[in-house]
Amino acid sequence: MATISQNIFLTKKEKLSCKTCGRRISLGKSFVAESEDHKGTCFGCSPFVGYVMLPPGDAAMTRRSKKHSTLCGVVLAWNQRRKRYERRGQLVEEEAIEKARLECEKDQAARDLKNKKAAIIRAQKDREYIADFAMAIRERYPNCPPKRELDIAIHSCEKHSGRVGRTADAKQFDPKMIDLAVTAHIRHKETNYDAQFGKGKRKKEIRSDIQSDVSAILRKWQ
Repeated sequence: MATISQNIFLTKKEKLSCKTCGRRISLGKSFVAESEDHKGTCFGCSPFVGYVMLPPGDAAMTRRSKKHSTLCGVVLAWNQRRKRYERRGQLVEEEAIEKARLECEKDQAARDLKNKKAAIIRAQKDREYIADFAMAIRERYPNCPPKRELDIAIHSCEKHSGRVGRTADAKQFDPKMIDLAVTAHIRHKETNYDAQFGKGKRKKEIRSDIQSDVSAILRKWQ
């Protein structure tokens, strides 16, 4: 029988209440529901009492412990900088974690070899993507300084950075995404943008102050 999964939000709201006991669920506490906009329960009224938290980071343990658990609670926390919920681990039965651990020990060597080969392939594909992104920058901004397109591509496409080069549209070489990557580079490397912080100005105001300089350089590079 397939494991039943349920989202558990470490809530970013302060006006949620449990549909079972009616108690208010305070900021940062567990709210078990499809989303924060749907009715749900507090953790105490959920079926996850007594379950064990398995942190993220080991895909095999995550997959196998879920398989062996009757229920799986996917714990999600709000990332204010990225404006989205991100996985923080999962709640599963303690017995399921032990079964998963034993399975992982048995085939650890084989998985390590497989992961090593996969990492080499991913690294090669990533280098190819960065080179292609740099080429797309050069085609759109043919007058930018020599080799600058590679600097921009490396920075904007850095893994796990959340920068524009890692978006789905950027991987399709959307001109808007290329413009954003180049604009960000110019802002930091060709203007006094960074030096203005800490002087009582807000980011929006600083960006407005340097916008004409950024626009002029963009035109020059095109």
